[in-house]
Amino acid sequence: MITATIHWTLSILFWIAFASVFTGIIKKNQGHARLLPNGDVHFLPRWWFVCSWLFIMVRFGLIGSGYIRAGLNEPLQFATGVLICIAVVGSLSAIPGPIKATAETLEEVRWLWWNKKIQWTEIEEIDSEKRSSTITVIGSGHRKISYTNLYPDRSRFLLVIRQHCASDLPPNFPDESVSTGRSV
Repeated sequence: MITATIHWTLSILFWIAFASVFTGIIKKNQGHARLLPNGDVHFLPRWWFVCSWLFIMVRFGLIGSGYIRAGLNEPLQFATGVLICIAVVGSLSAIPGPIKATAETLEEVRWLWWNKKIQWTEIEEIDSEKRSSTITVIGSGHRKISYTNLYPDRSRFLLVIRQHCASDLPPNFPDESVSTGRSV
């Protein structure tokens, strides 16, 4: 009885987490960026989106480890488990981390890998898509930092880019007013 209740609860939590991730991907984040006293601006992804993504990946990791436990006696199940675990590690590396705008750099903090840093003077291209809220900043060495709808305060992000790259902006760069919020 207890095992069935735990299984049922985890199944319900999985579908709630799945709905949260799906909602986080399609819904625009209406929050505000965190402004620090030293002038830095932090754009943090929604905490419930990150937690939901982690829960789903842990659940898939447990499923993959269940296949791996079949051992080498069942090569197809073992290979399936390895592929699931590789996909889980790849998905965990794609979890969006905070984007930090300082006086010198634009930095994307990654949860599992190294951080991406682009000096303001190294920016080669800024791509803002017309139909979505994605803004991609491309630096030297083809390093990319993408601002998507998972992050709050798009207008503040545009303002920070405008402040540091005013002379090198593309002609189609969006112009939006900044919200007055002070924190997330």
